Amino acid sequence: MLNLTHARSFVTVIAARGVRAAARQLDLAPSTIVDHIRQLEAVLAAPLVVRQRGGAMPTDQGARFLPLARSLVETATRVRSLIHLPALRLAASSNVGTYLLQPHIAAFRQSAGIPVEQWIGSNSDVVARLERGEADLAAMEWWDGRPGFTARTWRREPLVIIVGPDHRWAGLGAVSVAEMQGEPLLGGESGTGTGYLLRRQLGSLAKSLNIIDGFGNTEAVKRAVRAGYGASIVMEASVADEVVTEQLVALRIEGVELEKEIKLIVPEALPPTAPARAMFEASLSWERGITT
Repeated sequence: MLNLTHARSFVTVIAARGVRAAARQLDLAPSTIVDHIRQLEAVLAAPLVVRQRGGAMPTDQGARFLPLARSLVETATRVRSLIHLPALRLAASSNVGTYLLQPHIAAFRQSAGIPVEQWIGSNSDVVARLERGEADLAAMEWWDGRPGFTARTWRREPLVIIVGPDHRWAGLGAVSVAEMQGEPLLGGESGTGTGYLLRRQLGSLAKSLNIIDGFGNTEAVKRAVRAGYGASIVMEASVADEVVTEQLVALRIEGVELEKEIKLIVPEALPPTAPARAMFEASLSWERGITT
């Protein structure tokens, strides 16, 4: 079986054009480097290095093996860096990452001294990153309870209908589901946290809503609503600034309490000392409005 240490010695000998130079770079004895090359040649059953007056050169077999050896060494280095990387890899759904998490991330980085690598995207893409091991902690708008992960409800975020200040609903304070059925609703399509919640809370009535998709993100939806294209259902936190400045009007739905349960999820296999575990536990105080 190939030995990575032997492969590294071989790559270094060729790059340094000599055993002694490679030994100095690797802080090993020249005899050790020679032994590594011999063992590697024995495993591969082929001569790999020829020593000439101008230095060490690869044989034909060594030249063919060289790019593979480099790839092995580079991959091992990347794996080692990834395994020992102290950074927390956080994946968040768009609205959660944009409107809710940033103060808590900043506070955690300052108090724990742990860098946080953020990735923000759709809920389905966040799940995919968790499944592939590309995220240590996820924050999203729904969770389906799949095995292998630990999930917690971090907070319950109210949803509101938003319209422009000149919309006919602007002075109502609340609208009924029946009134909503005749109004274009921007966003909230299948696959989004809002779409999931509407189907769960309204049941078959959700199918009667005139959902207009394709806006991509909440910022685009807000601009379209301000331009008069229709109404939308969004997290209250995402329109706080626009409501204060009277660019948008927030309304309730009569007889319906719409709240998103914002979930934090970590893989069960994550060790207790992992940075994601520390942030997961710190989130217990976030529910009380404290950032630690």
